[in-house]
Amino acid sequence: MTGILTLLAAVCMSVASGVLPERGAVRAETELGVEGQATEWRRLSEAIAVPELLEVMRIEGVRYGDEIGAEFLADGGGSWQAVVARIYDRDKMLTAVMTGLKGEIADEQLAELNVFFASERGRQIVRQEILAREAFLDPATEEAARTALAEAEGAAETDAATARRLELLQAYVDENDLVDFNVAGALTSNYRFYRGLADGGGWTVSEDEMLAEVWAQEDEIRVDTTEWLMAYLLMAYAPLSDGDIEAYVALSKTPAGRALNRGLFAGFDRMYADLSYALGLAAAVQMQGEDL
Repeated sequence: MTGILTLLAAVCMSVASGVLPERGAVRAETELGVEGQATEWRRLSEAIAVPELLEVMRIEGVRYGDEIGAEFLADGGGSWQAVVARIYDRDKMLTAVMTGLKGEIADEQLAELNVFFASERGRQIVRQEILAREAFLDPATEEAARTALAEAEGAAETDAATARRLELLQAYVDENDLVDFNVAGALTSNYRFYRGLADGGGWTVSEDEMLAEVWAQEDEIRVDTTEWLMAYLLMAYAPLSDGDIEAYVALSKTPAGRALNRGLFAGFDRMYADLSYALGLAAAVQMQGEDL
């Protein structure tokens, strides 16, 4: 059952998994007040384009659901598409992400992040990230970006500017631990899909067998994730100056940048875990001929 179950949650926005502490949310509400807090959180959500990013992820998820239907359901699922559409509910996805952010970002950090992302530099960075994510919905574009990365890596041996750009992109990936966080998120999502499939009676295996199946995918996911991230960033940040990327890396090193990173990954990790479990459970039910 490998293959289509590599659900890559590559967020690529200075963007950890685990149980969410509520310290940041409590501090923010105390110091800003309820109305002020709501306004600042709305500003951040809009500034880092969370709704736009979630729409891309929803489209990716619906396509992923189609692949599940083709692999697990004899007729493609009949009502399966409607089931998948219900699972990828925009409001629930947004709630999961914002809960992750609010669990990590303190009041003063929220203000600092809003200042950065409201700046012309911050707006341009986010704009380029979203445009690239939307473009990657086309498999041909993603493949072209991977090819461009390979060419850039070759050119970097003799071209100092290209070498510097790749160095900055790698610094961004390393500073935010993007590879490990994305690999962990993908493995968790795959496990949750299997768990839902098993809980729904669609797959009879032991817990050890399930975990072995998940861990067997790690190397393949890590290689693909590493290449995907660099190809995406090379394309997304192409219009940016080295100074823009240096500033973004610098933000990632601050307490506010690290809180944003933890919060986004916590939110997306929980979101994908819930979505994957729901897909597995729904697939199991449909395999047994029941309507949801």
